[in-house]
Amino acid sequence: MKKTENEWMKLMMLVMEYVQLQNELTKLRIEAFNEWEPPELNCHDCFAQAVEEAAQGEHEFDDEFRGEWE
Repeated sequence: MKKTENEWMKLMMLVMEYVQLQNELTKLRIEAFNEWEPPELNCHDCFAQAVEEAAQGEHEFDDEFRGEWE
């Protein structure tokens, strides 16, 4: 009985660690994606101009990034 209980505890610890690492990875991805957002602007024309300027640039993604979204 004690051995089974220890195995369940180990399993639960692994699951908790996995969830924690997934949360950390998600946080890092959000930070990386925030780099693509235009700056916060209060006026509509300024925001539209910022979006237009961002669209003018050439953006490429590496194969790893594409693989995650396909």
